[in-house]
Amino acid sequence: MNTTSLKSLLDACFLAKRVAETMPELPPGMKPRHIHVMEAIHELEVSEQECRVSDVSARLGVTTPSITKLIHELEGFGMVDRFADKADKRVNLLRLTPKGMESVRIYIYELHAKWVEGLKDITDQQAQEAVMVIERLAGAMPAGKKKVAKEEL
Repeated sequence: MNTTSLKSLLDACFLAKRVAETMPELPPGMKPRHIHVMEAIHELEVSEQECRVSDVSARLGVTTPSITKLIHELEGFGMVDRFADKADKRVNLLRLTPKGMESVRIYIYELHAKWVEGLKDITDQQAQEAVMVIERLAGAMPAGKKKVAKEEL
């Protein structure tokens, strides 16, 4: 890749950030990263039936303290419940509340369905190639900036 192509790629990343910011208005105080965390909780609940903070952290590639802070905020919004594991009371498990599930439905499933409808001409292979290029770009970032990018979610 030459520097002209890299500039085009970086411009596309900035455009992608603006696209992500066009989500429907979230409930007061909520940010897109809250929705991202709730989506991860939902996916873990569906696939594993138990969900720990560390599971969400690993799935999103974000530090456990950062996820713990977001979970605490989501509890305050009434979106997530944290409860002790019956077998080991030291382990905290997570589940979405009905309000949290409703938010996942609106801000993930319905929104994604609308985007898919408008992008019918893009193949799954093209989408995966775009993901691969963006992930490679993120991996090629200068070392000091990689952690910042991941932590911003």
